[in-house]
Parts: sequence; structure tokens; C-alpha cells
Amino acid sequence: MRTLFAFLLAALALASAAARADNVAWVNGSWFDGTTFTNGTRYSVDGFFVDRRPLRVDRTVDLADRHVVPAFGDAHHHGIDSVQGLDDKIAAFLEAGIFYVKNPNVIPDLLTPEVRRKVNQPDTIDVTFANGGLTATGGHPAPLHGYLASIGVFPGLKPEDMENRAYFFIDDEASLEAKWPLVLAGRPDFIKTFLLFSEELEKRRGTPAHQGLDPKVLAAIVRKAHASGLRVTTHIDTATDFRNAVEAGVDEINHMPQPDPRFSPDLSAYVIDAATARLAASKGIIVVTTASTTERLSGTGLPPVWLPKMHDNQRENFRVLRAAGVRMAIGSDGISGERTFATARDEVRFIALNRMADNLAILRMWCEETPRAIFPNRKLGKLSPGYEANFLVLGGNPVEDLANVERIGMRVKQGLVLPPMAGPVILRRG
Repeated sequence: MRTLFAFLLAALALASAAARADNVAWVNGSWFDGTTFTNGTRYSVDGFFVDRRPLRVDRTVDLADRHVVPAFGDAHHHGIDSVQGLDDKIAAFLEAGIFYVKNPNVIPDLLTPEVRRKVNQPDTIDVTFANGGLTATGGHPAPLHGYLASIGVFPGLKPEDMENRAYFFIDDEASLEAKWPLVLAGRPDFIKTFLLFSEELEKRRGTPAHQGLDPKVLAAIVRKAHASGLRVTTHIDTATDFRNAVEAGVDEINHMPQPDPRFSPDLSAYVIDAATARLAASKGIIVVTTASTTERLSGTGLPPVWLPKMHDNQRENFRVLRAAGVRMAIGSDGISGERTFATARDEVRFIALNRMADNLAILRMWCEETPRAIFPNRKLGKLSPGYEANFLVLGGNPVEDLANVERIGMRVKQGLVLPPMAGPVILRRG
């Protein structure tokens, strides 16, 4: 009983300390600099790192020689989509050290004032939203949202309510001009677009087959969005989609090419070529991994003989993109309705398990590139002067043992120590 009482007192003390951002000395830390860890002291003032000791230090926090990394993000997650289960979802992200989440397709009607009040606060997660995505008539994600609405996933909304909420049909520049004011009326943080099997654009048009935008229309959307000060993210399925997205000038590509024999049994359709990767790097395009999505969401739908070939394909695409210097961010493509609520932590486990990148590369993707992909206008992802003091204190060196990213002893956001979490937080459906 005395131990429990002491724990509660400590939690209350930390919560009280988190009531305000002040001048803090963070001593005896082993700080990640993007390559290695260096021992020393950092100072933060009003939630930002500074380059020298302030004249007044309000608090000194001893990090006990533990390893410190910037906080993590999830650059592709659909789970922050309504008030339903929101507190539990936020807890799951925070427990995993994920402070930043990017939702690339959401129905803005469901982002109620209650939802807005619970995110983008100092003691919770920060989220950006694209609202409904732009696709061709009948294209992805329209059939998916129609089905989800039919089974009551979106409270108060029916399948016929999905168009111009969950998605916008854009078939040519005339429809883009007509619908652009409606797209902007929802005040999206960025624009989500869809390319699917664009090498078969004419063959799939007007059929139930997976399909998306005409690449020429995508280029027009990019011009329109950039003129409005908005970045463009594009869903892709194949290597041709990847190339068309790069040539259209998008800012971010969601998904690696997604090998799935149900749509195309030819693995060559999913291989990114080196020239396209170099072009993507030269344009500063970010690629969000979501490598675990096909396998995780397909359940037993993928033949066992396909998996080794798929993993080889994914490893090669990782190698080509990294060799070209393409910026890569971690995203899970998690959704609310999964049996187990997946986050970027699950994506990191998948990448490591299948040897798609080494520990250092994975760590840099997760703690440096991912936060910047989600909030490109904030100073995130480094433990340097001028950057937000958002970091995690780990129980060991994650470069030596990546499992240490899950051994989080302290979470600090904007210079505030968040209350301790027992973890892990596992959300299951049913």
C-alpha cells in the first residue's frame, strides 16, 4: 500500500510539474544526434531547446545516463476519426511514444469540437487532417466508405452521404474547378489524392476494379493545391503509380508499392526503378512506408508462397529509395475497426523483423523524418537549440537493440514531463 501511495504521489507531482513550461536543465542524458549518442546536459525554455544555460533554472531533471531520442510519429493513421474511443486511442499513441499523427482521409463532420479539444494540446497528441480525399468517379476509397457507412461505422451518416465528405470525385480539370471551393471549405491541413493501377487507367475506368485519378488530373490538383498553400499526399499501389506521382510533383507518397496477387500477380509491377527514386529525392518527396499494411489487413488472404517474394520486393524498394537519398517516414495505415489497434510501433516491428532497414535507419526515419513529414513547418525531430523539447527517455540504446524504443521511462512534450504510463496500451475489438 505504501508503494502504491508513493507512486500516486509521484504521478501527482509530475502532473503538477507539467502544469507549465519553464526553464529546465536536463542533466546526465545520452542524447541522439542523428548518428550516435553523446552525453551531456540540455536546457529548454518555454518548451524549446536553447543553446546555453538560462539565467534562471526553475527545475533540474536527472536523466540518469539514459538514452534520449526525439518523440515518434505516425505519418499515416486513420484512427483519430471521431470521439468514439478517442481517449483510449490517444493513450495508445502516447504509450508508444508517438506524439504526432497524420490522418490522410477523414470525414470532417465527425471531427467535432470535443475531438478538436482533445488533440493538439501540450499533454496529448498533435494531429493533422486531410479531410476527404480526391479520386476518380467510383475510385478508391468510395466503395470502402460506402460499405463502412452501410454497417454504421459513421454515426448519423449513410452511404449516400459519403460523396463530398469522405471523398470527392474529380475526373477532369473542369470538375476540379467546380469542386475546389468545396474542398477548401473543410479547411484541410493538406490534400489527399489517390492513384491506383494508373497503367491500366482506361481499362479500369467505369468498372468495379480498383482505380483512382488520371495522372494528368493529379498534376492539376498539385498546381491548385500549391497555389492555395497546401501540400499534396498521394496514395499509390504500383511502381507506375509511384512514377506518375513523382512526375506530377506531389509532396508525399503514401505506401510503398503494395504487392498483392489479388490485383496483380506480376511482381515487376511493384518494383521502383533507380531513376524514379533519384527524381523523387531531387524533388524532396517524402515516402511513407506502410510496408506492413498489405499483410496485416489481408489476414489469411495472401498465399504463404507469396510472402517471401513480397518481402524481397519490399526490401529492394527500401534499398533503392535509401540509396537515392529519398526521405522516408514511418506510417502504419492503422484504422479504428481493426481487431487490434495498430500504430507506427507495429510498422517499425515489421520493418525490423523483415530486415528492410538497419536499426539506425529505422530510428532516424521514426524520430527525425516522421515528425517533420507530419508538421513540416514546426521544428521537430532534433534535440538541438531552436527545436521543440519533445523527447523520450529510453531504457537502453535503440541502435544496439531496437526493442529499446519500447522501453520508455519518460515522455517530455514541449518541456513538460507527461504523467508516467504503465503500458503497453493494447486496444482490441470484440
